[in-house]
Amino acid sequence: MASPGYRAMALMDRVKRIAYIYQANVGQYMALVAKLQDPGFSSPIMDLRNPDAHDDLLSEAERLLHNVLTSMSTRIAQERAFMKKHFSDDTELTGDYDDKVASAFIGDRGVTFLQDLRNHITHHQLPVAQSRQTLSAQSISITLILPCAPLLEWDWSSGVKEWLASCGEAVEIVDVVDTYARKAGDLDKWLFDRIELKYRPEIQEFEQAREEHAREVDAVFGAPPAQ
Repeated sequence: MASPGYRAMALMDRVKRIAYIYQANVGQYMALVAKLQDPGFSSPIMDLRNPDAHDDLLSEAERLLHNVLTSMSTRIAQERAFMKKHFSDDTELTGDYDDKVASAFIGDRGVTFLQDLRNHITHHQLPVAQSRQTLSAQSISITLILPCAPLLEWDWSSGVKEWLASCGEAVEIVDVVDTYARKAGDLDKWLFDRIELKYRPEIQEFEQAREEHAREVDAVFGAPPAQ
């Protein structure tokens, strides 16, 4: 456990855990949207004779969006601290990481909107979501949206109000969350792979030592039974 290879694998595992907390919350939010595409699930909820069911849906959607936004902030803070603690002396890796962050997130008004929205829910409230049904001859599509009119009354970072105005009547919040999650996932995978590359010789040495140790244990106690 004190070997450089083991410590490198622990760093990689830490990146995975940071990413998992956020992506698991996104997954739950997206799973709710996916369930809405099943008429057996959504029809009773969308029945105008049963308004309480639709209110419960919006409450659940707001709860899950709250978790997405809060875990997004957690992911950013934890990964920033992780990089500072473990790689502040590696100017090449940290420089490449900062470039990746800048190219993916800096200047993206949708990203700034989500960050500001997280601050609003912490100190004020979540905006009330709405559901939207799109009908075609073959199917019904249901998604969640945030109406822009009440959002435009709030205070936002520079450029976000203009972005909101460009969204028309509503923010396609599901798409905005999905886009950010994909960018975050790409960045976290890049960081995981980059750490593995940085410490590949140490990791290989550790794995070889572990395999040798396992063979020695087997020689003394016998191989474990097949699963």
